[in-house]
Amino acid sequence: MKEDDLKIFIGPTEIANIGAILADAFRDREINVTVVSIGMSPFQAGMKYDKVLAPDIRQLNRLQKLFKYLYCWLYCFIRYFPSHNVFIFLYGDTLLPFNLDLPILRLFRKITVMRFMGDDIRYYKAVQAAAKEAGLNYLVNKKRLRMEEKTGDTGLRRKKRMIHMVEKYATYIISGPQFSQLLTRPYHRIFVPLDINNITYRNKQNPIPVIAHAPSDDIFKGTSYVLETLERLKNEGYHFELRLFRNTSNIEVRRALSTTDIAIDQLFAFGAGVFALEAMASGCAVLGGNKPEFSGFPVELPVVDTGVDNIYQNLKILLENPKLRCQLGLKGRKYVEKYHDSRKIADDFVKLITMGDSDIVCYKPSESIN
Repeated sequence: MKEDDLKIFIGPTEIANIGAILADAFRDREINVTVVSIGMSPFQAGMKYDKVLAPDIRQLNRLQKLFKYLYCWLYCFIRYFPSHNVFIFLYGDTLLPFNLDLPILRLFRKITVMRFMGDDIRYYKAVQAAAKEAGLNYLVNKKRLRMEEKTGDTGLRRKKRMIHMVEKYATYIISGPQFSQLLTRPYHRIFVPLDINNITYRNKQNPIPVIAHAPSDDIFKGTSYVLETLERLKNEGYHFELRLFRNTSNIEVRRALSTTDIAIDQLFAFGAGVFALEAMASGCAVLGGNKPEFSGFPVELPVVDTGVDNIYQNLKILLENPKLRCQLGLKGRKYVEKYHDSRKIADDFVKLITMGDSDIVCYKPSESIN
């Protein structure tokens, strides 16, 4: 398929603004693209969507949500299936419930790309076992394990059923080694896109260090450990300003990060989340999980590898060393420009879709733990 012939649909689930950012990059290439989101959150403020199907869905009760989702699924399938030849899906969701549209899309020779994000396919016990096999000490948050145990075989079967449908019918799968232990089919690695031109880079330290943390998920981010450590450092006489971003628009977060010195990302992770990437693009020194031998991230990812066992030591070092903060901030900006520029990510998608490009990194499932 030629690039001029592409008619791309992205949606209907949106995660971390990836759909909207990728759509803008496609538009810059004058590619015909439609991006749709079922709902809207404060984080999506300022993002451009062709259609928001249910902006009020977060305020609905369970029964109302069920009927609203039925409407969204039917609308998406009827409205977008005939007019598009490429479908990019996020987080395991497609046009219809239980991925029932995937066999139909394949029958009609539509190209489908599933971009897994993490918790949509992650099974923590498998991640922990794989990390142990790779010689890494991975501390899974106990609350996460309890949540996984609560759903038990039902939750695992649900994920495996979805993965089976995707692996059987999707044209391409994009994922990451750090959460792909349940996959059985080879998958590609394309990094998260950032609209770096709309992120202000500032690498000048404040007289009193500013620390930012965005607890979109308190458990996974390790927020309780972050706050406990900051209180300890405060009691020891360290001076800093803390900014917590909860239900904050992405515009406000990006604006604040451009005047921040240190950003604390997720403590129970192997690689950088979107908040960490935006912080690096802004010139911040970043603390968070960083195990490139396991995550598939480049070895030059300038995130200070931090978990619950060393957050105190790492924060203390950065608070005492503004020069190191500057160095990390500069490295972070260069890193995201090299690997996460949305225009480069759009190039990767186009190569994959039009040519099945072998230059795009491809993992076999057995390689996910190496």
